[in-house]
Amino acid sequence: MLLKRLTASVPPDLHPLISQLEAAGIKTTENLLFTPLPTVLSLIDDPDAQYEVEQLIERCLRLTAPVSRSGVEELEEEGSLGKGRWTGFGTAGLDGLVGAWEGRGVVEICGPQRVGKSLLALHIVLKRLLADPASRCKWLDTDGSFSPARARAVLDHMGFIDHAEVLARLSVAPCYNLDPDLWGALDTIRGEDSGQEGARTTILVLDSVTPLLKDLLMGSGSQGHAAMVTMMEEIAELAQSKGLTVIATNATASSRPTNSASTFTATDVKPALGVGFSYFADITLMVQSTGKLFGEIDEGERDRAFSKPGLRGVVEVMKSRVSPTGTWAVFETDGKTLLDVIPAPMDDERTILMTAGRQVGEARPAYGFLSETLAT
Repeated sequence: MLLKRLTASVPPDLHPLISQLEAAGIKTTENLLFTPLPTVLSLIDDPDAQYEVEQLIERCLRLTAPVSRSGVEELEEEGSLGKGRWTGFGTAGLDGLVGAWEGRGVVEICGPQRVGKSLLALHIVLKRLLADPASRCKWLDTDGSFSPARARAVLDHMGFIDHAEVLARLSVAPCYNLDPDLWGALDTIRGEDSGQEGARTTILVLDSVTPLLKDLLMGSGSQGHAAMVTMMEEIAELAQSKGLTVIATNATASSRPTNSASTFTATDVKPALGVGFSYFADITLMVQSTGKLFGEIDEGERDRAFSKPGLRGVVEVMKSRVSPTGTWAVFETDGKTLLDVIPAPMDDERTILMTAGRQVGEARPAYGFLSETLAT
């Protein structure tokens, strides 16, 4: 946690010390807690500030240390947060990728541009808002791409007429910087009372997380990585403590010639923002077009983008703590609806029969001319 975010929680006489520590390069609670006290005093060049530094360290421990709770308290909290938070995408194939996940945690949806990442997130959000009138969504739009018209069109195809009631619980806010945009939104959610009357935030969407962090991570220093880790630690902690479903869409980076973590050899991309970012996600889904993955063996899918309307995408589980990794499903969309697509088997019928040791084609004589007995 950033030290400057503790300003409201510490006595006023410690505020100047926080400014001194930030000027000396100690900007987070982790920096302060894991730096030896003599080193801290030497960095701020004030040997007489030992008592104030010890006070601030005590405050940091009190505010950031994990709190132990009994099983009864956990059960009571589970009841207050509600069950069945995850309502899925709305198609059997995609919902099967997540399994019986309860919905508390971080979902990363990554992929190249124009493959349906935001649409998948929108379907998750609207299905949750329709299923629970007490739910509210906070959608942080980092590139100004959110479309209210598309949200209304999706609700139309779901058969819901009262758009205003649902969209009133979908709050969209621009988010172009970590401070104050993102931190302010997280503080607002953190300040909500789980026992209060009316709707409360149950879903947080970051669409997309890439613009917030890519410029910070392009430098040669470690400050960008530290900012990313601090941000994701805050979000992951908030998801667990408040029972949130956090959806973060992400771009991709090159992984040529192939991504060994993928089921498909044609996959030559990986999630952007580095390996460190993926550690904070409970499940990472990669979305790619069917033409890219199956184009070499399926002429129809290769030419689909030019000959047929709509988009077909493959959603693959790249990493997951809640379901099997390596599974995948295909969906089709016209920009509003999501439809299941049952893909053709990767092996033809002859190969499947031969693998099972079963007869392929007509039975061949055991004895006779070579052309009649030789298997082809």
